[in-house]
Amino acid sequence: MGVILRKILGLMACVILAACSVNPPVHTGNEEILNKLGEMNKQIATLSDDVGMIKKALLAAQNTAPEQQKPAITTMELDSTAPVRGGENATIAIVEFSDYQCPFCGRFHAQVLPSVKKAYIDTGKVRHIFRDFPLDFHPQAKSAAIAANCAGEQKNYWEMHDSLFANQNRLGAVLYEDLAKKMNINMASFQACLKDARQAEKIEKDLSYGQSLGIDGTPSFFIGRIEGNKLVDVKQIIGAQPPAVFAQAIEAALESAPKN
Repeated sequence: MGVILRKILGLMACVILAACSVNPPVHTGNEEILNKLGEMNKQIATLSDDVGMIKKALLAAQNTAPEQQKPAITTMELDSTAPVRGGENATIAIVEFSDYQCPFCGRFHAQVLPSVKKAYIDTGKVRHIFRDFPLDFHPQAKSAAIAANCAGEQKNYWEMHDSLFANQNRLGAVLYEDLAKKMNINMASFQACLKDARQAEKIEKDLSYGQSLGIDGTPSFFIGRIEGNKLVDVKQIIGAQPPAVFAQAIEAALESAPKN
């Protein structure tokens, strides 16, 4: 069984488990029950779309020649223009390739990132670098990435970024405008930026570089030591793994970093 086929089967299993893990509504009133059911239906619809695309990819993989094992990524280029948070003097970085409409990316940001951020990013030990990787079967992913980057033009990138992941079920022009207004962003500049072709080009650049690294799903992470404009001794993590998996990779990278 080829590597792609194994990845697809694993991802299908993850999708099914994610759909099964949705919490049932509690009986606190008819209106609240209906709201929770509506939210569950939206999440399940998104997961169902992903399953459909995965099935198509599975059929395509079955009709192709066996795939050659790709070499592990040990070094990668860092983009000085990519959004970054964390310590300026940090020697370790997490480079995240993600999709604003991906349910697994949303799970990472809701359930995993908070503890990693508190322990490593907020303490200045690690830089968190974000790269856009909108999947073509998520119709709102690219527009959300553009909205985040346009907010970044007015120094509100991370606030918009976090708000988009917190509102995955509402992605679209109305949400982007609402969030921008709450952040007191200049709306004329923001709207002009959303239409600027250079924003889409920037996202395509991220997507192309991610594909050159062998990324075929989100979220994907690279953790390693910063040396100039490169990340070295890279450890790759695929998917919204538990916080302990990230902590282990970060601690190993910190241990290997040159001591002053």
